[in-house]
Amino acid sequence: MHELQGHVAELHRLTRTDPDPRVRHRADALLVVAHGSRVDAAAHAIGCCPKRLRVWRQRFLAEGRAGLADRPRSGRPTRLDTAATAVLEQALTTSPLAHGYPVTTWTVADLTDLLAQRGWTVSRATVSRALQRLGYRYRRPRHDLTHRQDTAAVASAQHVLRELQKRGRLPGLDFGLSMWMNATCIPTPTWQRSGSGEASR
Repeated sequence: MHELQGHVAELHRLTRTDPDPRVRHRADALLVVAHGSRVDAAAHAIGCCPKRLRVWRQRFLAEGRAGLADRPRSGRPTRLDTAATAVLEQALTTSPLAHGYPVTTWTVADLTDLLAQRGWTVSRATVSRALQRLGYRYRRPRHDLTHRQDTAAVASAQHVLRELQKRGRLPGLDFGLSMWMNATCIPTPTWQRSGSGEASR
């Protein structure tokens, strides 16, 4: 590899002073080749494949030190930092209405929009992964009457409704009960941590 012989001094410098250990390692491998070793033997000595060593040689000859550094990797999943995660957790403990959204349950799209407003532009997939890491899971909204119901009051209401139905004052008992119950029910939280008391019910 006579083309590397003119770069021996530069390769020596990179092996001693470069801050990136991967660049130092690759420069050391090319230095072995520059001193006359075959690519296969040099690759075996440093524990890499000959094909990769040839790629490093070509990149170094074309770009110098920059050719030995890792290329930027596209497609790597973005991770939300600590501050963004805190915003996400705080939002999940409050209603979307408190943040100006005209809905009562959070969606991944709304949470993504909220983060964008705070300065974190990420994809919905990133937000979904963050929720999974935090231990949250989505539960289909349901209505819970247990905290509002009084056994005696319910029995009394049912008796009154039946009497009114007998007298022709109501179109049907089911309709009356539905109207009365819908006026007092509230939705349960949509996002809950796995293993929480609510999630395990």
